[in-house]
Amino acid sequence: MMKKRHKIERDLSIGEEVGWSKNQQVAKSNPTLAAMNKKFGMIHGLSSLANIMSFGSLAMHSWYLASKLEL
Repeated sequence: MMKKRHKIERDLSIGEEVGWSKNQQVAKSNPTLAAMNKKFGMIHGLSSLANIMSFGSLAMHSWYLASKLEL
């Protein structure tokens, strides 16, 4: 997905600047970029959710292991 996104951004001469505003402006007139932005946002959100769940699971497992220690 990122290779396609970078190709579209290169073709539109965007993506080199820092920030999101140029991408949003071009996405208003380019449906392909708008669709890529939407899909990227969805995948990014799912990835963030998976990271949070992994961290929570790690914390719970660490708590469990620590409770088994006999000092």
